[in-house]
Amino acid sequence: MIALLLDENALIFRLILLYYLYKPKFRYGMSKRLWKQVESLNWASDGDYRRIEEFIKNRYSFSSAKELSEFVDSKASELGHEFEKAWLGDPGIACSDDSWGDLRYEVVGRGQEFFETITTSKLQEMADNNDYRESLAYSFQFLYSH
Repeated sequence: MIALLLDENALIFRLILLYYLYKPKFRYGMSKRLWKQVESLNWASDGDYRRIEEFIKNRYSFSSAKELSEFVDSKASELGHEFEKAWLGDPGIACSDDSWGDLRYEVVGRGQEFFETITTSKLQEMADNNDYRESLAYSFQFLYSH
């Protein structure tokens, strides 16, 4: 009986561990709110990360700004995972490592609809036409200078 309990406890522990490792970091309601915040930055209007940094500093608490930064980073990473083979493939998406990051943050900065409908061909077109700016991620650098 004791061996069975140990096995059950080990199984429960593993299941809990797996839940915390793989649970979505941003749930639907939170994601919806954070997308609205991204869109309120109005990145697409001018791509001015200095303006956006000041906007964030003046309107968000440190923890809220950090949450938004983590959300933006997670979405850029999501794009990286989804399109990495296309970027590195043949012919690939024509941009350097640094530009690949800028391109992904550009997609996030343009908002939820743009993000959710992005395709390999659209990313290639954006890269070919230099239709992206450096970099929405810079808007959050002040959070890490403490």
